[in-house]
Amino acid sequence: MDKGELATDGFAQGDAYNAARPGYPDDVIDHFVRAFDLDARSHVVDLGAGTGIFTRQLLGHVGRISAVDPSTSMRTTFALQTPGVTILEGSDAAIPLADREVTAVFAAQAFHWFDPSVALPEIHRVLTPGGGLGLVWNERDTEVAWIRELNHAMLWDVHQPYDAGIDVAAIVAAGPFRDVAKSTFRYRQLLTHSQVLQRTLTTSYITLMAEPQRRALSADVMAVLAPLPDPVELPYVTNAFVAFAVDLT
Repeated sequence: MDKGELATDGFAQGDAYNAARPGYPDDVIDHFVRAFDLDARSHVVDLGAGTGIFTRQLLGHVGRISAVDPSTSMRTTFALQTPGVTILEGSDAAIPLADREVTAVFAAQAFHWFDPSVALPEIHRVLTPGGGLGLVWNERDTEVAWIRELNHAMLWDVHQPYDAGIDVAAIVAAGPFRDVAKSTFRYRQLLTHSQVLQRTLTTSYITLMAEPQRRALSADVMAVLAPLPDPVELPYVTNAFVAFAVDLT
């Protein structure tokens, strides 16, 4: 299965995803608000919005959010969880908005699914001159020993759908964007062992496994968790990037 199919078929369980996935540190939201000077006049896009986890954290900081996602399941859950916010069918290659319409575009836990050669010009198209691009990922903190064991149990080292160490700044800077800057934050999600397992099972490649393989993987994950406190703090390193649209006129 190629990357595009995995991105589409691997996120067909919106309810489970919404229940298990973490939000983002408040410091990240504040960082984006300051970087892009967001306020009640701002119209922003959450691209690859999923079930609205990031969108809901932006509410109250901007005047309008247009959320965009290609998955029917994700959009359905989004609409139930985030009343009053428009969720549009679209993708990194086709954002259903007019040229120069928005102050900033965000991709939370999503940019690795995009084709940068297509996505960056399309994002640039909908941004006002000098508008902002914000990218953010929660990555499990592999400096923690049990997280390394968890990654191994969930076969992340074999099947991970993207390279967390890739130079995102260089990719963005090669597009029509300038002043790319990275910031790093720390974040912890308090979860029961059962919730950690559910979080694991929402991983795109795991959702597509045959049931016997998924049961075996689940048993391996629970074996890693068994010696740990219940609930346990799941530590993340949160990487955030900001960039600004180059004026091509």
